[in-house]
Amino acid sequence: MPLALTVVVGGGLAFADVTPTPPPVTGATAAPTNWGGVTTQTATNAPSMTSSSVIAANISLSTVKLSSAFSYLSPGGNGMPQWTPTVTAVAPNGTLEVAWQAANAVHVTPVDRWLHRTGPDTVVTGAHEIGGLVAFNDGFALLTRFADHNRWGETAAELIRVRDRHVVFAVKLTGPASHDTAPMLDGRLSWNGSRYAAVFTVHGAGGSENGRWGDKMVYVDDSGRMLPGGRSWGCRGDAGRTLGWSGSSAAYNCYDDGTAAGSALTSGDDMVQAGNGSWVTALSSLGPVSYRKNVLTWKITPRWSTDQAVLFFVNPAAHSARSVVLTSTPGTQNVNVHVAPYGRTALLVSWESVKHGTFTGTHFRLVDLSGRFLTPDLVLDVHISGTITVLANGDLVWAFVRQTPVYGHRMSRWPTVTSLFLARLHVSLTGTSASPTPNPTPSMTRPPTPTTTPMPTTSPTTMPSLPAAPSTAVGTHF
Repeated sequence: MPLALTVVVGGGLAFADVTPTPPPVTGATAAPTNWGGVTTQTATNAPSMTSSSVIAANISLSTVKLSSAFSYLSPGGNGMPQWTPTVTAVAPNGTLEVAWQAANAVHVTPVDRWLHRTGPDTVVTGAHEIGGLVAFNDGFALLTRFADHNRWGETAAELIRVRDRHVVFAVKLTGPASHDTAPMLDGRLSWNGSRYAAVFTVHGAGGSENGRWGDKMVYVDDSGRMLPGGRSWGCRGDAGRTLGWSGSSAAYNCYDDGTAAGSALTSGDDMVQAGNGSWVTALSSLGPVSYRKNVLTWKITPRWSTDQAVLFFVNPAAHSARSVVLTSTPGTQNVNVHVAPYGRTALLVSWESVKHGTFTGTHFRLVDLSGRFLTPDLVLDVHISGTITVLANGDLVWAFVRQTPVYGHRMSRWPTVTSLFLARLHVSLTGTSASPTPNPTPSMTRPPTPTTTPMPTTSPTTMPSLPAAPSTAVGTHF
């Protein structure tokens, strides 16, 4: 879908992708008003190492039996099937929590660092969505939504903290006082060591925003008390959000699809901080922004007939913002995009390609911090569903179902599975000594899992943090 991107820390930055040309390609956006001049970069080809560098990926798999059926496909805002998210989070001690949606509950499964179940699920009955998950050594925090009484009969957003399988607090984040509901979250949740930040979709239920769609960011302390600050009403972000920390404040990106429907689905978005401090967001888009219609949305004119994988680079120190288009194949959808730092000088990007509604593989590409290609694509048939978490040694872990992705047609019945696969990925680069090198993987005291197979997802990295973002609303128009 066409998108506008907004970066928010008490304000925002909107900019959009540029026309793709045969890869590799880079491009620059126009200058944001309050950021000074934005560096314009002419499209350049990748260096010669492209022909001699190859991505090598090894993945360890384990199986987790589920206590209830998991419907891994569900109807999106347009009625087409989308993957039901699974969310994986790592605790400070290296253990993991895996959240997945059952019929009328969210299950959170405890897993050790070798991807083995360590106990029964914690079942949050009545929870309808996994908006975000933070793992602790003694439990987890979950952003979700529950049935509520309001003028629309819609659900309310709620943050729940579970410690040693007991609820410590459950705080409602929407309600009559703020004149809002949360019929869907499309949310993110983050913890900075002293407080939570949560961002999610809201629907106006009274007041000046009655009937309108927007997004909301709130802070909550470790006792469940809502804190001042945040954002009561922002861009709708129908197509996805990312969230992180900029010092003591949270920063998030939202993607506006330019419609008034308030219901759409993301085709993948990640945000990380690269080794040089730049803020990098990856997503897929039909592009671009035409002009801002009003305080809520932009006028959108699709430039491409299919979604393309795009990287956005924001460099606050250099006052620069630009976009890099990674794909440009006519007739191919490029969706489910992920990005992670690879050492200090590169990024590993992954996305799925879809041709005529048929999944044609997951692509993995190493790029430098200018967006130039450092390797040809590695294309494998593994699907990346849900979030990917980063372990202390740089390996990546995520939960998924071993089913062929379904795109392009509506479904009358939604299939289920009774087991999840957990994947632990280690990526290396071979073929040249001049290539970026990720953090080394330390040896483990016992095998990670009985099965090791050469097939991947994204890259070694450390947990991303965000640089400072602009404090006033700014924008560029295309």
